[in-house]
Amino acid sequence: MHDALSRGRDVMNTLCKALLLALIVGVSAWWAIAFARGPGGLSTLWPASGIVCGVMLTSPRSRWPGYLLAAFAAFVVTNILAHGAWSDAFVLSAANTIDAIIVALVVAHGVEDVTDPAQIRRATLFASAATAVACAVSAWIAAAAVSAHAAESFGVLYAAWFASHVLGMVIFATLTVVARRQGWRVFGAPGRRIELLSEIALLAFVCWLVFGSGNFQLPFLVFPPLLLIVFRHRLSGFVLSTALVALVAASAHALEQGPFPLTSAYGQLERTLALQAFIASVCLLNLPVAVVLTGRDALNRRLARSEREYRMLADYSRDMVVRFDAQGKRHYVSPSVTEILGWSRDEFSGSRWDLVHPGDVAVVQKALAELMARGGSSTLIFRIRHRAGHYVWIEANAVRVPGTDPGDSSEIIYSGRDISKRVAAQKALQENQRRLRAITDNLPAFVLHVDKEERYTFANAHGLRMLGIDDAAMIGHHVRDVMGDEIYHEIEPYARAALRGETTTFEIERDFLGEPRYYQSTYVPDIGEDGAINGFYAVSFDITELKRAQSELLRLSRHDPLTGAANRLHFIERLELAVARSHRSRRPVALLYLDLDYFKQINDTLGHAAGDEVLREFARRLQHNVRDVDLVARLGGDEFVVVLEEIDSPETAQAIAAKLIGCLEEPIPLEGAAPVRVGTSVGIVFATHPVDDPETLLQKADAALYEAKRAGRNVWRMAG
Repeated sequence: MHDALSRGRDVMNTLCKALLLALIVGVSAWWAIAFARGPGGLSTLWPASGIVCGVMLTSPRSRWPGYLLAAFAAFVVTNILAHGAWSDAFVLSAANTIDAIIVALVVAHGVEDVTDPAQIRRATLFASAATAVACAVSAWIAAAAVSAHAAESFGVLYAAWFASHVLGMVIFATLTVVARRQGWRVFGAPGRRIELLSEIALLAFVCWLVFGSGNFQLPFLVFPPLLLIVFRHRLSGFVLSTALVALVAASAHALEQGPFPLTSAYGQLERTLALQAFIASVCLLNLPVAVVLTGRDALNRRLARSEREYRMLADYSRDMVVRFDAQGKRHYVSPSVTEILGWSRDEFSGSRWDLVHPGDVAVVQKALAELMARGGSSTLIFRIRHRAGHYVWIEANAVRVPGTDPGDSSEIIYSGRDISKRVAAQKALQENQRRLRAITDNLPAFVLHVDKEERYTFANAHGLRMLGIDDAAMIGHHVRDVMGDEIYHEIEPYARAALRGETTTFEIERDFLGEPRYYQSTYVPDIGEDGAINGFYAVSFDITELKRAQSELLRLSRHDPLTGAANRLHFIERLELAVARSHRSRRPVALLYLDLDYFKQINDTLGHAAGDEVLREFARRLQHNVRDVDLVARLGGDEFVVVLEEIDSPETAQAIAAKLIGCLEEPIPLEGAAPVRVGTSVGIVFATHPVDDPETLLQKADAALYEAKRAGRNVWRMAG
């Protein structure tokens, strides 16, 4: 009876979880189909299969059939609602399910426990290979089914499906596994949850700037906060931040927002592939760092656990105890030698220097001679050959003791233990640190660590190369001594804040190799396990090109790209300001409206290149013949305007108009053609207080220009 009730509870529990999985898969699939469409109606990012795979990998195999059936049903319903055709719905649903089945089977076969951080590298390798194969298979099935009646070719559909499912599997299978293993800890360890959520909020804000606001069309701006989250929160930070960026980028892409839809010169496929390539670069940048850091943490935990085991062995087990004389002859060997080295006590007796590794003999003999001469104690680490033929690392705590009988020479006793595992772990840790160093050395950023005394303890190779110094000139030295007083006083407030436990981000301008460079720096406190602040980490990126791009964008937004004169936007702003000042000061303002006479003939006879040369020269002469305080703007085509302020009479405006007409008396030289003579007609409006509104001024000047053309061109006329 009890067993029946237990089985019934298990069935109900599995059913509820299967229904919940079906709901989650259905919602994610609906989002991917309805809100993230790509070529042929296929999704640009498909998280559903990754979610199913992650649930399977973290569940007993007995529950897999129920989960797969629930996921397949959710896929079928969603595809029917999206595509309508039953046949397509079943084929696409089967392809979606195949993804999860293949990856789950391969990873489960090759990795004993995917939730074990110690196996993360192995799990990553198996999962990467399985994902590539699974998505290739499902993409072939889906592309073959959809291409039969879609406008896109098989290759286009294959590429779109494959990329979207690979990204979905990498991001959301990992997210699901981590979330199910860690539970609420996926949002940060206790005490650090607010930090993680605040950093995720910062990343969300950057994503909004890049993909939603329309102000920053530079997707790589998300990389600094992404790396910060991964460095601080390892795999949890990776799965949350990468999923956030992927969902925001795909959603913005579907809404025709962000940098990728702006590439109107390319088709939907190219824009979609660009989006997917960006998401893939986010994974490729952050996943190796997360894997290495998580593996290093697991290795550190294993090393600490191994050391605790060694201490327990020292307390409760017998080490190998050996007593020998000054000549190295062993007079006593404990029975544990058989367990440690495989030799019997008789076989290990005597001098037996032949059992010590040849590379360690001289070192051990020298250390023992010094110990015998001066007394005290010493710790020796060396290798001894096991009876099976391999060498065992021995850590021996040796001490000089008096001889057994009065008058006998001193002897040495050591207690030796097998530390082969610890040596291997240390080597593995060193290798892991080497890999991490290789990553930081090749990051295009300054990566530094400063202790609480404000002395450098770490600097990556990129930073040393950019500063033109070596380790010796930086490590162990104070920040002020390395950077100089001027830079130190500029960054000191941020360093102080970091040493108080605050994360700070700021920008700084420095002269580097004779040119100004801009850097964005983030200082992150180095908080120890006891809560003490041991210093801070500093990550600095060179954002000079970004600053230059922003400056150039600002210039282009207010100036005509052909002539360099102000554009219509700049002109309207300036005219509105001039009218407002005229209202306040009760001073008149004038507006000249000009165009080139018979400009169309130049374009028709000499070509648009020649026309562009004429426009550039016309703008140059206009700017050369007005005051610095006056504004010359190009409204479009051959139409220009000049805003005049601080003039006292209509005659002054007329004189300036005549001067501008006269500046074209000299022919305009052309490259590869004879110089051309052009003229200009000018419409003038001179407004005294109360001045008209800007639109009325422009209309009056335009009407005056029309009168000048009717009067025979190359003359000015003033509005009445």
